[in-house]
Amino acid sequence: MKNFFQFTLLSLYFFVFLISETSFNLYLSWDRIVPQFLFLSILNTVSFAHLIRNNQLLESIKSSFKEKIILCYSLFILISFFSIFFADNISEALVTLSKYSTYLVSFISIYSIAKTVRKNFLTYFLIFSCVALFIESLSIVYNVIDRVLIEGNTFERDSFLLRTFAGNINISANSIVSKIMVVYLLIYRYNNKKILLSSYFLLFISFSALFILLTRTAFLSLALATVLIMAWNYKKFLSRSLPILSIILIGYYFVKQNINTVNQDEIYTRIASTVDTQDDSINERLGYYGDALESIKEKPILGIGVGNWKIKSIKYASQSVVGYTVPYHAHNDFLQLAAEIGLAGAAFYLMIYLIPFYNVFIKIKNKVLDNFNLIGTSIIFVIFIDSMLNFPIARPINHIFLIFTLVVLMLTSKSNFSNEDY
Repeated sequence: MKNFFQFTLLSLYFFVFLISETSFNLYLSWDRIVPQFLFLSILNTVSFAHLIRNNQLLESIKSSFKEKIILCYSLFILISFFSIFFADNISEALVTLSKYSTYLVSFISIYSIAKTVRKNFLTYFLIFSCVALFIESLSIVYNVIDRVLIEGNTFERDSFLLRTFAGNINISANSIVSKIMVVYLLIYRYNNKKILLSSYFLLFISFSALFILLTRTAFLSLALATVLIMAWNYKKFLSRSLPILSIILIGYYFVKQNINTVNQDEIYTRIASTVDTQDDSINERLGYYGDALESIKEKPILGIGVGNWKIKSIKYASQSVVGYTVPYHAHNDFLQLAAEIGLAGAAFYLMIYLIPFYNVFIKIKNKVLDNFNLIGTSIIFVIFIDSMLNFPIARPINHIFLIFTLVVLMLTSKSNFSNEDY
């Protein structure tokens, strides 16, 4: 098979989230992200060795830094490095910097490999996304069916049971939402009945998983992105959008009648509480944001040191901390990064989201926007909302998918590349 080695490397990068804390019968850590970052580092080594062997390393690095997004990401890493000198806890700063640097090297590796396989990369991306969505969603639905319908237990929104591959229930839900955008692309782009039926079935499993997880940020981003995509494809409302809305309702009633047997209003109550300013979770997040802004005001240039928020945040939350619970994250990647590495560093990180949005604006202005670019930007939009309310940068399952999406958008933005050909 042509490009088999590149295909294997890309698939290993994409499915790194399958690595768990007990992989290969070794209890590597309590949190699965530790072995995942280790695996990414090994993949980076293999990828660079492959590029060296083919005399492509220097050219690949040079080509990567010509991309504005990768350049901004690199400057974000550079400023993170300088912030170490202002950190109270140097070891924690070095650990976090190594994770971000691993992401950067992975970004360069994925981009370089993608350029060698060109249009095949788009096909890989679609296949990988659908397979990953099926695995993530089915694992959640299966766990709950086994617990409720087979064992007869009462359903509870159990963070430990439902966190599955992400290690966090909210991260799991938003990971599913971002990949649902790819299924939307298949539905609106293709007329093949097998593709459409498979896509609708995949949506049913995915929506059912979301109604089980009951993550409000996921519902928010899903609603906004779905309305946007349906509005853009208004001419296909009856043939495509209406079936999608029907599947959402089917998934809702499936979970309501079979899973939430004790409190069948739980789904509605949870969604309605998204805009409830009296909700404890929302107030807790607002408190984190206020603390982060206070820290930014005190040290706006180079911050408190990369990775040091989990330590410094105790100072701000000392009056509200319960027991040994500490605000590990600010639940807003941009505010947390601004507090840790300063406003300039956070601005460079923010640019990796804003550049795709700007490119889409230009395409709309020039009337050349198609569903592929719209869906790609919708994925960025979903992860952007997640970044505003959670901490996806801390989890490879979301950040590696973000990197793959950015690479796809970078490749299809080339003047000599037509996404109609894939």
